[in-house]
Amino acid sequence: MARPENRSESRALSVTLPLETFNYLVLLASLGKMGRTENEIATHILVQGVEALIERRVHEPRFYEPRSPSPPGEGGA
Repeated sequence: MARPENRSESRALSVTLPLETFNYLVLLASLGKMGRTENEIATHILVQGVEALIERRVHEPRFYEPRSPSPPGEGGA
C-alpha cells in the first residue's frame, strides 16, 4: 500500500544509478508514469520495494533510530 506523499517523517538520500537505469527513469518521467521527475519515480520505486520486503518479513522486525555523532571524548570521530 502506497503511503501519502506528505509523510510526517522523512530523510534525504542520495543514490548513484547506472546510466541505463537513470535513462529509464527519464523516460518514465517524460511519460508521466509514477511521477513527474526522475527523483519522484525513484522514490516511489524504492519505497514500494522496501515496503514489499517488510511485508514479506525478509528481515528480523527491528528498526533503529538514526545514528548521531558521539560527543567528543566518548569514542566519536
